[in-house]
Amino acid sequence: MSMSNAKSKVANTLIGIAGVHFVVSELSLRGLIALPTIRNTAGVDVIVASSNGSWHANLQVKTSQRKVTFWPVSTHYEQWRGGNNFYVFVRFLGNESRFEAFLESADLVAQQVRAETEKFRARGLKDWAPCWGLPKDEKECERLRRQWREFGQGHSAQY
Repeated sequence: MSMSNAKSKVANTLIGIAGVHFVVSELSLRGLIALPTIRNTAGVDVIVASSNGSWHANLQVKTSQRKVTFWPVSTHYEQWRGGNNFYVFVRFLGNESRFEAFLESADLVAQQVRAETEKFRARGLKDWAPCWGLPKDEKECERLRRQWREFGQGHSAQY
């Protein structure tokens, strides 16, 4: 089943797996060690490290098979904070048959999700699922794309 086939819909679990493998593939091509965790590992989807072990990061990957502008995050987003923790938000661009990725620190994701959750609660909506959304400003979106493209630079093996 091809994702480019407009009539086909791939199961969410398979889309999630595809997103994780996309992230691992891209990071591996940058000369980094990128290891997907086994399914249902709490929090960490990909562990990435420099080849000499001097640097590492933990990634949570959120994937959509459509060109969405927001992704649900776990209700445990506050516990995921930390200097080495990041989110990679991945969406499939069907008209281009490719994935697009955005990278943000877990701290900034938690900050945005908390602010949005408070807005929804203030309006009386208590059962709102926490989500992270792309900024409306294209310059900010490009900053997130650039963070993804440059993630791990300076830590990969030099050949």
